[in-house]
Amino acid sequence: MNNFLHHIPVSQLADYIEGSLPLTKRVELETHLAVCSRCSDDLAQLERLIGLMRTDTSEDAPSSVIDRAVRLFQSRAERESASSGFRNRILAVLHFDSIGLSPAFGVRSGAPGARQLLFHAGVDEIDLRIEPAGQAWLLSGQVLGESKAGGIAILQGAEETSEAILNELSEFTLPPVQKGIYKLTLNLTNVDVEIEDLRIGL
Repeated sequence: MNNFLHHIPVSQLADYIEGSLPLTKRVELETHLAVCSRCSDDLAQLERLIGLMRTDTSEDAPSSVIDRAVRLFQSRAERESASSGFRNRILAVLHFDSIGLSPAFGVRSGAPGARQLLFHAGVDEIDLRIEPAGQAWLLSGQVLGESKAGGIAILQGAEETSEAILNELSEFTLPPVQKGIYKLTLNLTNVDVEIEDLRIGL
């Protein structure tokens, strides 16, 4: 019975040439070779290659040249791994602010005094909502776009800093803050998005 449903792996062809296959496996392989021209061609090419390797009389390069080549590849790999540690930084651009809009009565909207802002940040859009929470202000938002879910939102002001983790939908809600001018940084998987001069409650 032929156990080779497709073609013979190169490793088994090499074992066949070296004579290290068990007798039953060798018979199966020879039966397949008799009817499969592709595997027969592969075997012939492998036999030629092994023959060339056995008769090769060329000398190895000097050890100093080999060491230098190894060091070149190592330094290149180190440079690439170091550069992969750099993160892109994007400054978000505001393209919608609901503060100047008159209310659309009859349309479902957020809490009174709530403000919505939309920012463009590379391949992503940042949707922010600022709403009153007693004497303080609550900032929440969501990253919409191609960035992977997860990350941290960091809000920095003159006197306070707060942060929140983005959930699986890239949403976040920061602890309430006092009115003021803040900087919001979103540390996403592969990029840092910054929103500067964010006026909360002003």
